[in-house]
Amino acid sequence: MDQPGIPTPLMTKADLKDWLQVSDFWVRDRLENDPEFVRRCVIDLAPGGSSRRTIRFNVRAVEDYLGISAASTPARIAA
Repeated sequence: MDQPGIPTPLMTKADLKDWLQVSDFWVRDRLENDPEFVRRCVIDLAPGGSSRRTIRFNVRAVEDYLGISAASTPARIAA
């Protein structure tokens, strides 16, 4: 459980794809067909009543849900 006052790290869809090295299809499939993933890992930052979605992914929740840690994922290779 997060400590009070400690911000939860959030990432964009592009950051999530890069971190996990997955495709748009994988992310879209999770969003459309995995309600548990959405409930635990997705945060919509759009104001209430807005028709637009501003999706962010909770890093700690994604790590927990997938059983991985950011430290165990492959490091980015400099171009």
